[in-house]
Amino acid sequence: MQFELNLYDQLFWLSFILWLSIVYIFVKGTNDIKNLKSIIFLRVFILGLIVFLFLEPKLFLSKSYKYDLNWNLYVDKSLSMSYHTNPSVGSLLSGLDEILIKLKNKKVGVKTYGFGSSLDTNWINNGRVLGDGSTNIGDVFDHIKSNSNKKNSGSIIITDGQVNLGKEITTIQTEELSPIHILGVGNKNPLVDVSIQSIEAPPVIIKGENAELEVIVSSSGEINQKLNTTLFFGKKLLGSKIITLSGKGIQENVRFMISPDHLGEMKYKVHVNALPDEINIDNNKQNFTIQVLKDKYKIAIITGAPNFNTQILKKVLKKNSKFSFDHFVLQSQEYTIPLKKFWDTKYDLIIFDNHPVEANSNEWKSYLRVFAKKILSQKTSLAIIPGYDIKKEVFNSYLNLMDIKVEEPIIELQSESMWSFTSEWESFFPFESSEIDKQLFDYPPLFSNLNIDPTNGNVLAKFSLPDMEVPLLLISEKAPLRFMVWSSPDLNQLYYKTQNTEHEDFTTKILKPVFSWLTRTSNEKDFYFRPNKNSYQQGEQVSIIGKPVQKNMTAFDGYIHVYNNDSLINNKKLSYNKEKGVYTGNFWASEPGNLDYDIEFISDENSMIVSKGSVQIQESQVELNKIYLNKLPLKKLAESTNGTFTHWEERLNLLKLINKEIDEEIIQSSVVLNKSKIIIIFILCLLALEWLIRRERGML
Repeated sequence: MQFELNLYDQLFWLSFILWLSIVYIFVKGTNDIKNLKSIIFLRVFILGLIVFLFLEPKLFLSKSYKYDLNWNLYVDKSLSMSYHTNPSVGSLLSGLDEILIKLKNKKVGVKTYGFGSSLDTNWINNGRVLGDGSTNIGDVFDHIKSNSNKKNSGSIIITDGQVNLGKEITTIQTEELSPIHILGVGNKNPLVDVSIQSIEAPPVIIKGENAELEVIVSSSGEINQKLNTTLFFGKKLLGSKIITLSGKGIQENVRFMISPDHLGEMKYKVHVNALPDEINIDNNKQNFTIQVLKDKYKIAIITGAPNFNTQILKKVLKKNSKFSFDHFVLQSQEYTIPLKKFWDTKYDLIIFDNHPVEANSNEWKSYLRVFAKKILSQKTSLAIIPGYDIKKEVFNSYLNLMDIKVEEPIIELQSESMWSFTSEWESFFPFESSEIDKQLFDYPPLFSNLNIDPTNGNVLAKFSLPDMEVPLLLISEKAPLRFMVWSSPDLNQLYYKTQNTEHEDFTTKILKPVFSWLTRTSNEKDFYFRPNKNSYQQGEQVSIIGKPVQKNMTAFDGYIHVYNNDSLINNKKLSYNKEKGVYTGNFWASEPGNLDYDIEFISDENSMIVSKGSVQIQESQVELNKIYLNKLPLKKLAESTNGTFTHWEERLNLLKLINKEIDEEIIQSSVVLNKSKIIIIFILCLLALEWLIRRERGML
């Protein structure tokens, strides 16, 4: 029992003086002190008690409790534990029963848990089944560190130490933990297995380019074998190489060179032959894909009447080495290149340059249907840049092919107007946007004579005219076709007015990404990402590799977001290998099923999802690759907690270190006396007693 007083000096001394004064008055003013001793005593006592309560006294009470300290026992129930031959599953469970009985006989309290991919608090009552896909020992230590385990003597962990999910053993923090004893299960040497660990290959290449593939073949167990590694495209054998695996835990890199001659998604398969005594043959083969893109894009420019825009268009196109073009110019009722070549050639993009005009309007009016058939069958995009000479009626009929129409009236060419980019520009070309200062207010003003209806398109740039906004640059898509309209007839002014300025290449920066977008089909991308193999097992690390189509798209921060049933479960930053020109990202295959992912790139304030995909996660077989005792990290882990590492065969020796322990806990409580109802009632009783005494003696 202990008192604590809250001493306020002024209040204390004031009360003390007041108390002495009252006592003095009582004594001095009383003639018959002997008869009033009891009354004086009561009054002084009551007053002193009240003054005492003003000091806010606290009464502390302590009580001691003794309790038994328990031990936690964690049993690894992962798949690898069921494949050990020494001990077998039956021997392991019977040995566990023996441990529990002996601890019970020693009156040691034990709580038993199982752990695999997660902690199973009811494993002992659920059949004690082994075979969970992965081993997450991090959950065990999170449980040990929890508040519910503060009153434990220590922990025992039975495991082979093959961790493939969550925290690595070497990264686990063990400060201030009670002793952890580890029983190591399994043989020192792993069982034999050969697997294709990963396939390093570019996710995208250009047709005609050579691509190097690096297949990483790994093994476990004691192996001394020559193995054949083969590469197939469909059923066609592309290459075969003999490798020698000799020793324990060997890894060999096998390289192949390919040069795809087809466009699109090319599917390949790598296979390494299996050994007779392998524990897992599903990991001996892997499929992967490479996207093959065009090396050249064919463009047709049709010029109805010579104009200043033509040379600007050709200058921009020549800056892209992948572009080649045929230029059809109407001169004296003849084209510089016969139109027969136009109709016979498949183009990726057709550009109308000041076309159609009066001189060829009837001709191209008759071509409308066959032109529509051509671009649809050949998946050809169309770009229209009007000049001052366009024939309105025929021109509009070709706009209608794109579901684009011109509102009436056409704007009169009276003066140049200011224009600006829209947010749609950043949405379509976020990475090219960083090259353009969109905050400029001195863009060269341009004329506009087309009031384009923006309903069926995306407006990338616009004029701000009195009482209205008019699209300057509009794009649209009717899969698989893509379209563009530049509404100003004086594109050349944009070029010439920016020469010899800090925005000298301004026109190219606008048209280059738009033309690149037009020449690609809707299923072609700026970035290509894929996993480094076609399937993964639970507990395995998934590696995603990606590559930009254009070299200027490499200086951005990239992130991979992983989803399970639309819920975000992981978020990892991508790393960029400058030498190989690829992005990579990794995440754990946490559970079986389908995991979706997307790739987000961020440049300045712009961001864009550039790729989406999914990976199939199979029920874990990854533990079968490591069927042996991972002794060294387990031993270090136990010793870091002042615990011990013991082989399963010597498990009974461990029990000598585990005895019943009792701990004592002192629980304190406090009572604030001036808030105690008992004290208040006691004071009231004293006052009543004093009143009764005075009444009895006739002093009322």
